[in-house]
Amino acid sequence: MTRQSFANLDCSVALAAEHLADKWVIVILRNAFNGMKRFDDFYTHLGVSSKVLTSRLNDLVNADILYRREVVGDKRAFEYRLTPKGMDLFPLLVFMAQWADRWWPLEAGPRIEVLDRANGLPVQPVVVRNGRGRTVGPLQTIPIQGKGGSKVFEAGRVIVAQRKKMS
Repeated sequence: MTRQSFANLDCSVALAAEHLADKWVIVILRNAFNGMKRFDDFYTHLGVSSKVLTSRLNDLVNADILYRREVVGDKRAFEYRLTPKGMDLFPLLVFMAQWADRWWPLEAGPRIEVLDRANGLPVQPVVVRNGRGRTVGPLQTIPIQGKGGSKVFEAGRVIVAQRKKMS
């Protein structure tokens, strides 16, 4: 079954999902943030087929989330490193780890902790804050059409409004 592309969909969330909504992509990014760079290391650690790993690494390179470079002294080997766009995904990976440990906790404690290199303190939970620093959630926020507009967003709002009228 061919996966539907979201690349041309007029929606920010769908566009992010186009590049990130794959379990192998997420664990490849986790490993990249943890310092893994070589194809063989990803392959050994993840237990993924070389075909799938090659495909996902190429997708991440094509999306400018990772970049590939030859390993000095071994023209057959490549390293994969995070680009600035890839580095911007750091809060997402930290949030996913924190969320999983919150909802599927181990009695012994978190599976991993992210510490500040400067002082060794754990990072705080990732939260959404308003312009004044107050933590907000889905019940304290409302999505609105952005300046760039989104036909997908607007179509969804119409469906929700129609359903509310029927209730």
